[in-house]
Amino acid sequence: MPEQPTLRMIKDIAAGDMEFEKKLLAIIRKELPLEIALYNENCLEKDYLKVAGNVHKLNHKINIFGLKKGYETAVLFENALRKGNCELKFEFDEILVTMTDFLNSIEAPEE
Repeated sequence: MPEQPTLRMIKDIAAGDMEFEKKLLAIIRKELPLEIALYNENCLEKDYLKVAGNVHKLNHKINIFGLKKGYETAVLFENALRKGNCELKFEFDEILVTMTDFLNSIEAPEE
């Protein structure tokens, strides 16, 4: 079974403050699609150094969702991209889909 995201770290950071938890989720909901779009744009342009930067930034969200194997894959992918190698793209893209699906499956915080 593939690794599944959790809200454990977000809940730990919020320390029971539901308002803060909602704000964190709202920020992630806003930023994640934008970061993925930029990643995809740079992938199409084959600008691997920019893609490596995108992966690095996305890796913070991967970590927040508790995806340990995903985090490790992202680190390997980032390092490979800096050498012009994009062989881990498929695996990394699967992590992005998993995070997006998870985020879409949880109730959106009320604004």
